[in-house]
Amino acid sequence: MTTLPPTEWDPEGFAGHFDGGPEETRRGLDRVPASLSDRLDLTEVLGDVRRPAQAVVLRVKDREARHRDAAVPLVLKWYHRAFAPDPEASRVLTGDLGDHVVRILEHGIADGHPYELLPSYGETTLAQYHARNPGALPAPLVRTTVAHLHRALTALHDQELVHRDVTPDNIVVSTQNADRLDLVLVDCGAAVHTGRDEDSPRRRDWQGKPLYLAPEASIHRQSVTPAADWWSVGMVVAELAGGRHPIDYRGDEEVLVEIATHDPELPLVTDPRLLMLCHGLLTRAPEHRWGAEEVGRWLAGDSPPVAPRTTGAAPENLPPRATTEPFAFLGRAVTSTEELARQFDVQWRAADDLLARRGGRERLAAWLGQFTDLPGRSPEDARTLDALRDLLAQPLTPPDRLRLLNWMGPRLPASWHGVPLDTLGIAELEQAAVRGDDRSRELVAALARHELLPLLGARPGGEGLDEVQRRWEGYRENWREATPDLFVRGGPTDRRSAGRLLRHGVDLDARLLRLAREPDRTTLRLLHRTAWDPVRGAPPPWYRALRADEDNPLRLLAASLLTGLAHQEAERQQAESQVREWDRLFAQETDARFHLLRRFDRPPTLGWALLGATVTTAPWTFVIGLADLLGRAEQSEVVVAWMLALPAAAVVFALELWIAVYIGPPVYHPARSLAGLLIRTGEGPARATRSRGRLGTAVAAAALVAVGALGLWAVVLAPWAWPAATVVALTVWTVRRWWAWRRTARDARLDRAAHRAGRTRVPGPAPTDPAQAPGRGLPHPRHGGPRASAPTRRNT
Repeated sequence: MTTLPPTEWDPEGFAGHFDGGPEETRRGLDRVPASLSDRLDLTEVLGDVRRPAQAVVLRVKDREARHRDAAVPLVLKWYHRAFAPDPEASRVLTGDLGDHVVRILEHGIADGHPYELLPSYGETTLAQYHARNPGALPAPLVRTTVAHLHRALTALHDQELVHRDVTPDNIVVSTQNADRLDLVLVDCGAAVHTGRDEDSPRRRDWQGKPLYLAPEASIHRQSVTPAADWWSVGMVVAELAGGRHPIDYRGDEEVLVEIATHDPELPLVTDPRLLMLCHGLLTRAPEHRWGAEEVGRWLAGDSPPVAPRTTGAAPENLPPRATTEPFAFLGRAVTSTEELARQFDVQWRAADDLLARRGGRERLAAWLGQFTDLPGRSPEDARTLDALRDLLAQPLTPPDRLRLLNWMGPRLPASWHGVPLDTLGIAELEQAAVRGDDRSRELVAALARHELLPLLGARPGGEGLDEVQRRWEGYRENWREATPDLFVRGGPTDRRSAGRLLRHGVDLDARLLRLAREPDRTTLRLLHRTAWDPVRGAPPPWYRALRADEDNPLRLLAASLLTGLAHQEAERQQAESQVREWDRLFAQETDARFHLLRRFDRPPTLGWALLGATVTTAPWTFVIGLADLLGRAEQSEVVVAWMLALPAAAVVFALELWIAVYIGPPVYHPARSLAGLLIRTGEGPARATRSRGRLGTAVAAAALVAVGALGLWAVVLAPWAWPAATVVALTVWTVRRWWAWRRTARDARLDRAAHRAGRTRVPGPAPTDPAQAPGRGLPHPRHGGPRASAPTRRNT
């Protein structure tokens, strides 16, 4: 069901009837009220609500299927409490009034405001059907329309209801065939329960569309009688039968004056029966106007009497009625400057095409010439019109075109290219421009380039637009100076993305325009939008600095534009902090495991130290004893050897056990242990012997002969030299092992500190000792490094 909001008089368009209105207190004009959302699902928004007087119209489905199957769509109308329907009318409409009147399935209060739940009758109104089938409709179709409206209004009037808004927009075509239409009269939000006393009709606030209002309903406090509905039916019939509305004017005041002073002229209604019906319904005197009885007789083929028309008895010397030559625009004959201005504003592309052509401008200038000498026009107004007509000799600039529209339609709302530039209109313009709508972006660019807002300030609803223009220019000029600190040290890490987001373009101009129109409200919205969620971690310092300046809306807007970038940077910092924490915990766990392994590996490590020391000192007793037994060495040399053997053995054991404890497992053995050295020393000849055949055997034999000669020399001449040389060599090697391991531990400690700080340490010169080479393992955590890797068997 295509249901428009209840047709009400627009207070902004005609201040003479209304002095403002209530504030909007409904929340969520594009969704189901909260108290009904548990059972009604929204499927479509059927109307754009701009004022409290308009009802919210939604297509919904009822999950509980109280009135229809759950799959059948319904229509929900939600009114402002100040414009609530007549409760008695709502009660009557819940009953069955026939197939041609809307039925209310449910009504009540939702979130403090009245609502109605209605069936869905279709998608096409009679106005849309006529637009798709222009010109005069066939007489049978018009007669069907009259028959259905007769049944609908008869049912309403029998229940003492007056619809007050019978227009083609409020008549739905439920089904349509080639020669038949099924119509339903909908939108009874303005309907009034009148009572039986028709001699004293009730007075109500103004409702309806001027083109379909009866003369007695055109005053501020309307006379509400059934006769007013039948006048509206007459206008609908005249429009369908003649192909267009019988009144050429489109300005509201002009239409009301025309209806109040002249009978509608019907030269386009050529069917005699339909012309009789129009004359009977469009009788100015309500008491002589046709009603349900006369229309019923007409439908039955009768011809009820028609009251004489008021324009038929004018004396011959009466001055002719002033007429205006129409201006053809988009197939319409426009006679009012205000209507042409409205058409130029809405159909701006066609207007641009017309004004771009020299012939079109000349035709418009000639048509405007007939308004120069109209009675009541001031000399200044006439001079302004002459100047505008002179401008039409050349293509108009946007400011000149706007001046022309301001003169033609001074009561038009403040709009450009059909887009209202009030508070709500500028907000919608900004949203559309940011979304990438080409038309909105072009409009913002034109407003910035030509400074049109001060010219629009003279129209209704444009108050303060000149100040908006000044603020907007100031914001645009000061934009770059608002964020100079973002591109120095300490700004966003992604400078390129930040520069792209803050680039001065149409998107930014649209945002600055909304900020200039609503500085306080927009600032509060920016503060709310840039509020930081602690779950995301700490905000970047540059973002915190932007938002801290709450008195500078430009910096708040910059913070809003960079919010996504700040979120990414905070998430990245949070992730890096989390990785560092994981590294710390992993290192802590690794250290704990390493300490545990060292404790388990200490006995084998000390065992390898004792084994190396034992293997090194055991030959001493054999060599010294052999020297003493053979008697080849001096007795004093033997005594000295025996005296050195015991302390030398102690030194060997002490040095090896100390270095084993200092280096610790598992790095000590076999790469840095005495036992490993002895094993590697023995592996060399054995490997050479196995790999080189006879040559290897000869080399190994020569090495054994040399060792035997050395042993013989020690036995014969100096048995004390063996322990002394062993102690000296082991001492020197132990010092080297200590120094090399100390440097390795220092380097590992520095590498680990750099890793935990998130930086890379520049390595020093390559170590000269093989024990410091890569792959030798890392030092004990006590010295600053993690657990060592597997050592390489190599003599140090």
